[in-house]
Amino acid sequence: MYSFRRLAVALALVAAALVPASPAAAAALSDAGFFGKWTAGAWEYGPRLDYSIPGLVPVGDAAKAGDYTLAKQRLLEYYRSRPAIEAGGFTHTTWPGALELTPSYIWTLGAGEVYVKTVAVGPGTTTVTADVTSTITSGKSGFFLMSRYKDAFIASVNSGENATGKPMLRLTLADGSVKTLYATHDTYIAAGAPGTVYGAASLLQVSDQGAGPFSSATRKAYLQFDLSGVSGVTKAELTLTGKATTRKSVMLYGNGEIFNETTRTWSNTVQNTYSWHGDPGGFDWKRPAGADKEYLYQLPRFYFAGPLALEYKKTGNETYARTLIGLMTDFIKDADILDADQGAGSYLGNIHVANRVHNWIAAYEILRKSPSLTAEANVAILKTLNRAGVYLQTAVNGSPNQMQAQKSTLLHAGVYFPEFRAASKWRPNAVDYLSTHLNDSTYPDGGYKEATSGYLRAYALQYVRIVEFMQRHGIAFTATGKLRELGHFIMDQTYPNGYGPAYGDSGYEDQRSTLRYLGELLKDPELAYVGGASGTKPSHTSALYPDTRVAVSRSGWTSADTYLRLNADRGNHSHPDELAITAYAYGRPLLADMGAFSYSDDARAVWLRKTTEAHNTIEVDDKAQDSMAAGAVSLISNPAFHLLGGYTDGSARARHERSVLSLPSGGWLVSDRLTPSDTVTHRYEQNWHFTSDANPALSSGTEAVTTAFGTGANISVVPADATKVASSLRNGYYSPKTYSVEAAKYVSYVKSVAGQTTFDTLLLPSRGTADTSVTVERLAVGITPSYQATALKVGDAVYYKSWAAKASRAFGSYTFDGNILYADAGSVLMVGGTSVMRDGAAIVKSPTAVNDLAVRIGTDGTVRIDGTDLTASVDTTKAIAIEAPAATKVLLNGTPVPFERAGTLIYAATAS
Repeated sequence: MYSFRRLAVALALVAAALVPASPAAAAALSDAGFFGKWTAGAWEYGPRLDYSIPGLVPVGDAAKAGDYTLAKQRLLEYYRSRPAIEAGGFTHTTWPGALELTPSYIWTLGAGEVYVKTVAVGPGTTTVTADVTSTITSGKSGFFLMSRYKDAFIASVNSGENATGKPMLRLTLADGSVKTLYATHDTYIAAGAPGTVYGAASLLQVSDQGAGPFSSATRKAYLQFDLSGVSGVTKAELTLTGKATTRKSVMLYGNGEIFNETTRTWSNTVQNTYSWHGDPGGFDWKRPAGADKEYLYQLPRFYFAGPLALEYKKTGNETYARTLIGLMTDFIKDADILDADQGAGSYLGNIHVANRVHNWIAAYEILRKSPSLTAEANVAILKTLNRAGVYLQTAVNGSPNQMQAQKSTLLHAGVYFPEFRAASKWRPNAVDYLSTHLNDSTYPDGGYKEATSGYLRAYALQYVRIVEFMQRHGIAFTATGKLRELGHFIMDQTYPNGYGPAYGDSGYEDQRSTLRYLGELLKDPELAYVGGASGTKPSHTSALYPDTRVAVSRSGWTSADTYLRLNADRGNHSHPDELAITAYAYGRPLLADMGAFSYSDDARAVWLRKTTEAHNTIEVDDKAQDSMAAGAVSLISNPAFHLLGGYTDGSARARHERSVLSLPSGGWLVSDRLTPSDTVTHRYEQNWHFTSDANPALSSGTEAVTTAFGTGANISVVPADATKVASSLRNGYYSPKTYSVEAAKYVSYVKSVAGQTTFDTLLLPSRGTADTSVTVERLAVGITPSYQATALKVGDAVYYKSWAAKASRAFGSYTFDGNILYADAGSVLMVGGTSVMRDGAAIVKSPTAVNDLAVRIGTDGTVRIDGTDLTASVDTTKAIAIEAPAATKVLLNGTPVPFERAGTLIYAATAS
């Protein structure tokens, strides 16, 4: 997964020892091909270096003489003495185990398994205790054990099934109390018995031997603790008891996933850590069998280069320089397998080349003066970087974030390596592309074409860095207007607490720093404000992006406000989540997007990323939607309410339409209609998902679901047709960040019917305990079926929606001729229509149909009238009649206006 964000990962900063193999020359590009071949007073092969640069004259002289050994030495001398040029930063400044383990060819993917320390088991029975505070406070509830060295010995660690010495987690809490937990699940997996479950074993075996990333003797152990209800941990200690015939070194990692000991095997475990320790060939830069798919991609991107290079810069310890140079030249030797023109410079394609070169340039600026950098290694690295630049200039990919990364790296290469003759083309190529790319990567409304909040955040942040880099080097960037639009798209979708809604392949991430950087760069006070800096609060609360197919409603911009997002978006990294809702209120997400976990074939990741069931929408016939199908969203924005709507043809068997009315009191009414393309019975499953700590409960009879978070806000989900749906709480998953996954509950409402059908649902947030008293009762609309017009009694209020052509229809004590009505004792909200009657008397009557209208009458007699295309008028033949016998003051769209009385009615505004 591409991202230029820096991962916060705990590292053990222990000096590493590695003596790399002798550097190999890049086979795909000869010395003559790089330095040029001079024959009879002319270049037979043109050099890739610009010998007109004064410092390179000695290199050119040696090349003309055919003395490439001397040319290499002179080239190294040149770079060692060259003044510093800005090299850019690293994609990652920390990485799990990079300093201690990567030099030993032990590699961990991502941050799901974070190295803590190595403990010793044996000889004989041993009890060890490790400080794992960083693991627990980072939200990880499990641990993973793996052999540090490839040897013939086995460490056997007592499991929870053992009578004594069970794995124990001792937690010291903020109040000084101590809590002791024992593993709820523990097991080990064995490569030699890939389908065997060891969950009942009393001893957890840990071993590794042989060449390559694993052998039939490899065994890894996993532990999981239940941390539900635990908070305020100030110290955490893990105690393990085990035995070995000799001293056995065991690596301890924090683990960010849940598992079940009764089903876990080698075959169904997607693994993130492998060891080539002791293998003379080291990494083969390929994906080991059973590893996450990203393993193949992240290792060749050299995410470990930052930690190693920065540690060398900090300490001057040549071990780190020697290690990194050895890994770079080993990569060149092993991965130089493509065509002779591109070779290692293009291994695995553009996003991987971009990340790798980005890291190599930054590392080279630190390593170029190292005594460990030989002339041979130096030229091998420069050859590969040169070919990579040629590749990055011409390669094309349809992914916006990948092309951005490609051209950003090309720009850095062009600035950092003016000695390369091609650099004079790289710079303008990159600048031109990056200045126009925003138009290609966004829709006309400013929304991003990849349907993922995580990639959007990284994409925007990278543009901040690109523009700042250009400015420092006197390069003009001409697309600030489009970048501003993209920033506002991020801003409008951001939760009131500053975090992103986590749609698509994303986690729950803080967006504020990105918005703040954008605000500072673009001098945009609204972006700065939402980013947490001083600025100007946005004047709007709702936002529609019709081209991107996203609509957002919010009550305001503080963490205590409410928020709802409706989407029918599509693009790279999107999920089949058309017309999904994410809802937030009073400090937390209450109906969340459940994240992505990883790109692996793990069943949990597949469910999260590739099923419609894992999202807050409706799945048809157990089939995932096609997010590229036709669809649209709409928004009507009124100061008192928002009406979001949309449709999707993502389910081939039935069109799904959804309408969401936000209420002034802070809730939402959701109406769904399913229109099948045939007359057979279909299964419609409406799902609502909660985070892992929500503790939802299903009430029999009403079939309402209420959450019970430990503190703060909660939500009630109340269906209108309790007797017509099959309701159940089901087990799902929640992934708040990449490579972490937790168990989570969701509620499912299922109808199996032929023909058109509807779901109507109240979503009611509360600042504290969820409201269990609210009821939703369906009201008859004459003989009109609910898929043409639906009416509900919601507590003391009434709600109506017309799916069909507008007509005057009666329901309960009301008659209405518009599209949407919500009325209670003190307010009337309506979309469309001219007349609202209650008990036969007009409470709102307009000579012409209104677009949107809200009438709210305060206890002090103030009447607030809000709507689109309303103007002040007291002409009783043209103005809207409003029942308000106690009216003392009228505000029209916030401005005081005169009004005229006529009995119990007042006249103050007209619909133009």
